[in-house]
Amino acid sequence: MSVPYSNEKQALIYPTAFHPYLLFAQKYEFFPGEYTFDRIGYMNAIIIVEAGEGGLHMDGQDFLMKEGSLVYIPAGKVHRWWTGLISPLVYRTAYFDWTPRQRPFKSQSEFFHVPSRTSSLQEAYVDEAPAMRIESVLQVTNLPLWLSYHNRFLTVPGRIGGSDMEDAIRIRGEFQVFLSFFLSNTSKDSSSNADPRIRELLKIVSNRADFDEQELFRCAAEIGLKRSRFYTLFRKETGFSPKHYMAHRRLNRIQCDLKQSNLSITEIAEKYGYSSIHVLSKNFRKHIGLTPSEYRRLNRM
Repeated sequence: MSVPYSNEKQALIYPTAFHPYLLFAQKYEFFPGEYTFDRIGYMNAIIIVEAGEGGLHMDGQDFLMKEGSLVYIPAGKVHRWWTGLISPLVYRTAYFDWTPRQRPFKSQSEFFHVPSRTSSLQEAYVDEAPAMRIESVLQVTNLPLWLSYHNRFLTVPGRIGGSDMEDAIRIRGEFQVFLSFFLSNTSKDSSSNADPRIRELLKIVSNRADFDEQELFRCAAEIGLKRSRFYTLFRKETGFSPKHYMAHRRLNRIQCDLKQSNLSITEIAEKYGYSSIHVLSKNFRKHIGLTPSEYRRLNRM
């Protein structure tokens, strides 16, 4: 039996590094009383409830779904749906990657993993999370506007992408317009409550490959933040402890180098301060589920 994938294991990608890629987007009508088993998407999902009532179980909570509900489900998140007998759910879906990934999947069903089955989740195929915070569930006030955006990139059920190259380019372009609109309404990063000192530190971190956890604490002390206060603010801003954030960041950079650079794995180990290729491989396999060479072979761009 597989273990549900934890988003704590995911690497963080920065906004300048991602290239959103629509896989498929459809309208789905539930049957009265229909429900899904616990499942995990290898890709991310944006769901708009067009009509009906039902529910979503995610993060240990049950969320009531109704007309106008807007949901973001990141890749790797365990969730399940159900609908009522009187007014079943009708919802719009948009399934996408923040960065394009190579997967051997042939059908849409393969993009979901069911934890109750004997097969294991293939963590290398789970999309990486961006370094931004997105509201999971909210209610929109202008549903027709949202549906009009979605109508522009609907795809044929059972087909991944458009019917031809021109169609695929068009619908993915329309999706990116929709995604920009979505983020402007759901991103928590625009909150005026965010601490500007942490934001400034994160900008410094994002521009330096050699930044480590101890240097992060030194910078915090230089701007007058005691260790305990800095830890609290940092976790509130990012959702991670400084240690986990920096570990995820290093793993993400290693993944990017494996996919995009011509550096050997030995050179990558040296670049990120590993004492040997063996230590890098052991740590990488522990968190990603593959050796660096296996990951490179599956994800090479």
